[in-house]
Amino acid sequence: MRVAIGSLACLLLPAGAGAGEASPALSDPAPAKGWIVTLGGTVQLGPKYEGANAAGLSFMPSISWRRAGEPESFSAPDDSLDYALYETDRFSFGVAGTWKSGRYSSSSPRLFGMRDVPWAIEAGLFAEYWPVQSHLRTRVEVRQGFNGHHGLVADFSADWVERFGRLTLSGGPRLSLGNASYMRRNFGVSLSEAMINPLLAPYSPSGGAKSLGIATALDYAWSEQWSTTLFARYDRMIDQAENSPLVRAIGQRDQVTVGLGASYSFRLDL
Repeated sequence: MRVAIGSLACLLLPAGAGAGEASPALSDPAPAKGWIVTLGGTVQLGPKYEGANAAGLSFMPSISWRRAGEPESFSAPDDSLDYALYETDRFSFGVAGTWKSGRYSSSSPRLFGMRDVPWAIEAGLFAEYWPVQSHLRTRVEVRQGFNGHHGLVADFSADWVERFGRLTLSGGPRLSLGNASYMRRNFGVSLSEAMINPLLAPYSPSGGAKSLGIATALDYAWSEQWSTTLFARYDRMIDQAENSPLVRAIGQRDQVTVGLGASYSFRLDL
């Protein structure tokens, strides 16, 4: 029956639609043009300086961009600003940078006699790898300090990522290291400083581990333009940082940071 009906349909076709004429092919949709730019900012409540026992507010702006039509890549709230120089679906490598607030003796009476550690810019490289694609991300950053300190910092992180429609839940462990120059600048106490401040003993740390912790974040996309992120991070000062009088005598080993961020995305046609 199907063959007979098909033959009848062929007879009813217009003459111009003969077997020798190919039907028009469906063309692929043209790729989207332009860029998607995302501007954001995060308000954080966390330690006034590394190892402090008092909290303070800070603000960190952010910017990212991607080609129109490309899916938005995952980024943890405590990632540095970065730019990928090489990128595949599982691996990326590029430059990274961040800003760190300083430590000032005027912020606490317990820092009397301690030299100030001004704000610093840290710039360097990052690498990311997804052992479980779309779910498990590992990342390392190595950064050199400028202005406030001139040491090296290495941050290691891993995040498990789950997406539930507009909601993205992520989190995982953190490990931070610093070389001798960084540790002495931020956790060392000179003999002259110890003589002025009776709460502190002289201390000259070497390079090594600084903190071990965990972070988690909850991101919700209200629309294609707006999204908000709630996050928290806990760090435990360890090794060279833990043994510093700045931590043991006048600070604390447990460091907690919470924050709320918002971002806005818009299309830029070039």
